[in-house]
Amino acid sequence: MSPSDPAPPSGFARHLPINGEEHYGVRALPELYKEWSTSGMVANIGTRLVEVDYGKLVLEGTMTAESHGFPTSRGPIVHGGAIATLADEALASVAFTVAEEGETTVTADLKIDFLRPAKPGRLVARATVRHRTRRLAFCEATVEQGRSEIVAEARAVIAYVRA
Repeated sequence: MSPSDPAPPSGFARHLPINGEEHYGVRALPELYKEWSTSGMVANIGTRLVEVDYGKLVLEGTMTAESHGFPTSRGPIVHGGAIATLADEALASVAFTVAEEGETTVTADLKIDFLRPAKPGRLVARATVRHRTRRLAFCEATVEQGRSEIVAEARAVIAYVRA
């Protein structure tokens, strides 16, 4: 963080990297995604880590009509549960970017607003940490399709637990 950077969100002062060193969570997350990409929900929705920084990240998921959707009279749409899964992954992962070594993240509360149907294909989740306390992070995310068309907005309280 340089002197010209804006102040971090509240609660971040004690968690900021020192002397420009990359923070543990930012450094560790890409390696974790390599492990996760072959199994579980990350593999199921084809999640890929696109961008990661301290307190913010971008994930991409590929939803198919066969695995994540259902037919409608206007063509197939993606099930809301698949969209919520992508949002939840983004929210827990962005909280991990500000985690201390030895901490992992779990979702304590998730709220999602579905704004419009999503079609099968590539969805992008953009997430940020709004506030961090010793044990919790308050995060928000959007899930977008196409030219930044927001299909869902989500907020979560993410808890830090010792790994």
